[in-house]
Parts: sequence; C-alpha cells; structure tokens
Amino acid sequence: MKIGDLVRRSGLSERMLRHYESLGILSPSRSPGGTREYSEADLQIARLAGYFRAVDVPLEEVAAVARERVHHATGDSSQRAIGALLGELARELAIKAERAATLQRLVAEASSAVAQCKGCENPPGAATCPDCPMNDAAERNAVVAMIWKDG
Repeated sequence: MKIGDLVRRSGLSERMLRHYESLGILSPSRSPGGTREYSEADLQIARLAGYFRAVDVPLEEVAAVARERVHHATGDSSQRAIGALLGELARELAIKAERAATLQRLVAEASSAVAQCKGCENPPGAATCPDCPMNDAAERNAVVAMIWKDG
C-alpha cells in the first residue's frame, strides 16, 4: 500500500510515519521507481508505535528494539540484547500501568463521591455544605481534594 493508504488505515499522519521510518521502526520496501510500499505488517508496526507513543514510551526506546537484531551475528547474542531491551520496556510499562490503574481508581472514586451531590441545593464547598460526603472523601482521595479545595 502507498503512504496515503497507510495514513488512512493507521490513523497516523504522513509526517509521523516518515518519522517512524527515520528512526528505523518502519522499513517499507521500495518499488522499482523508489516509491515506498507498505505491507500489512508495516500497518501493524505503525499502529504499535502509535500505542507506545500514546503511553509516553520514548520512540527512541521502541526504535532501539526494532533495530537491535541487525547488530548481531548469532541468534543467541541477538536474543540476549533484545531480551534486555524488552525486559526494561516491560518494567517501564508495568510502572505506567500501575500508575494508570491508581489514577483510574481515584477518578472512579471521585466520580462516585461527586454523584452524591445530585439534588443537593447547597452551594458546593466545605464551608457551605459542612455535612457533604465530599468533605470526608477529600481526606482519602486526591482527585476529590483537588475538586473540593477552596480557592
């Protein structure tokens, strides 16, 4: 497929796809006339790189994994080096996943706390609604505290 097709199917910009190519993440084949020709595998790799980017994994780290194999003469040395890179990437993603799960829990709890204000006629705030459940929730949940703080 041509780059326009890849743009349409991947949801990524042409500029981003060319950046992935410059980093070595994508390696399209070339027609006899020099036109880039992308495969279904290239589409999957482009989407994957987009996912890494969406969770703030530096593209240089993704590129290091993509380029590493060619620097090795044997499968054994290749697997050791790539395994180390993938291990570090997995650790980084686990940390991000843990943080995301914590944030998701806090946001869900805050949403439940805010829902308790449905139908309340008092102006929202600790001073104007002293019996509000948000007061207690703000002590346990930083998202609620952020919403509920005065000033």
